[in-house]
Amino acid sequence: MLKGLYINTLKVLYIKRIVQQYIKRIVHHDQVGFIPGMQGFFNIHKSNSMIHHMNKLKNKNHMILSVDAEKAFDKIQHSFLIKTLQKVGIEGTYFNIIKAINDKPTANIILNGEKLKEFLLRSGTRQGCLLLPVVFNIVLEVLAIAIREEKEIKGNQIGKEEVKLPLFADDMILYLENPKDTTRKMLELINEFGKVAGYKMNTQKSTTLLYANNVR
Repeated sequence: MLKGLYINTLKVLYIKRIVQQYIKRIVHHDQVGFIPGMQGFFNIHKSNSMIHHMNKLKNKNHMILSVDAEKAFDKIQHSFLIKTLQKVGIEGTYFNIIKAINDKPTANIILNGEKLKEFLLRSGTRQGCLLLPVVFNIVLEVLAIAIREEKEIKGNQIGKEEVKLPLFADDMILYLENPKDTTRKMLELINEFGKVAGYKMNTQKSTTLLYANNVR
């Protein structure tokens, strides 16, 4: 039994390595979580630069929004996950194995020492799954692309680069210009994404930092 578990773990680790190399081509460099060659301090440095930049501005009308996802890994819909993997071109053996891991998973509840009837899980991933963070990055990239491409959501311009949303796995920070105008559209995108993917913003834990000359 232990031998079989060891072999299966090696297989998952191998697939994880393959998928990690693959997603470097499809996930934007804004995302640094669980991406080979990327480190969390990249975004820390970017955040420090952004705060320094905004502090120097004479006309301040910016906001930093830290978005906390409510039980992010537990809420992603399996059907959306599979469709997203197909959309980005993951196929063949790797796709089939990932699909099998998430195909009609079930769970049981033990109540007073008695195991109740199993039930189907339609969202979330298996606890401790080694592929979870990597696959989640691919799913979240759908939302990240929508935010990057939305012209009504303006990031902060530093030179020729527009800095809008550094990410570390499910942790997202948004740098917004004209927050009064852009926040509404940004929340609309998050809500629309949530309807199909299961993603939900935790408003109790999400925080904002406003940089403005006059707040009314």
